[in-house]
Amino acid sequence: MLMNTLSDQLSELYESKWKGLMEQLEANGLRDKLQCPFLISLYRSGQEKEEREKAQEADINWYAKKADAEHEEWYTKADIKIMFFGREPNWWVRYDEKGEDPADVGKVMATYEDYLDDNYNAVDAHFYKEKIDHRNRFLLFGVNGIMSGIRELLKDFPDKRVSLIWNEISKLSKRKGEGGEAVNAFEHSIEKKCFHVIPKEIEILRPDIVIFLTGPKETKYCNYIKENFNVIGEPIALSGLPIGDVSKLQLEGVKSAYLTHHPGYSPKDANAFHWKLYNAILADIKENIDQLLKKE
Repeated sequence: MLMNTLSDQLSELYESKWKGLMEQLEANGLRDKLQCPFLISLYRSGQEKEEREKAQEADINWYAKKADAEHEEWYTKADIKIMFFGREPNWWVRYDEKGEDPADVGKVMATYEDYLDDNYNAVDAHFYKEKIDHRNRFLLFGVNGIMSGIRELLKDFPDKRVSLIWNEISKLSKRKGEGGEAVNAFEHSIEKKCFHVIPKEIEILRPDIVIFLTGPKETKYCNYIKENFNVIGEPIALSGLPIGDVSKLQLEGVKSAYLTHHPGYSPKDANAFHWKLYNAILADIKENIDQLLKKE
């Protein structure tokens, strides 16, 4: 089958794993205890918010609409493509009136994408250094802040453009209250066996930069990274800062990769602390900008 879009390829990947995952969750009494797997889609991110909202109002099957390859050019033709990884889903897919999660891969892809579209807003870096204080610090502080810094760097290259993809290093999380929490080792083993999709996502999307906002210390999230990437050598320190706070990783198939704290980590003067780490990442990106912009 000819697949014209990256979202087609992602959809086929997820569909090939979905049934087996759901069967295993059901067999182990976890179907109604875990959040919908985190899925990536590129179909509608290129649309203006108003356009998306009108399409949704006019057609209840808006999530199933097919787009052509040109609709993904906001990503495919970007000069630098960045993939941000968080830890796990956090109740972003809302359930129906019966509390059941949507069983359709397309709906889940569209819902996660829509959440990103509604919560990612590029503004100037100063705002994110000084003012933001919001419960969704992953997108509104971490992702938006770093992206605003990269856009500042690209002002020296006015014909160049950056795009982003959001991902989660754990595709599953528990349902809990108004949020989600990390799965245990057994629950993660089901994902590893039945829904090991991140390496293929990387192959399909080919990001130039991968940034893990998952916590740099030796935690299970670091193990998840090793499960999904071929990590070459040891972490590299940046700007003289402790490797336990921020580091550069060498990943096979990725030009640059970085690992630092989740934005929800709250030491004293948290905003200033995180920005010291982000500036170290941005300084390294600036130092390697020619390589990043070089077309293969």
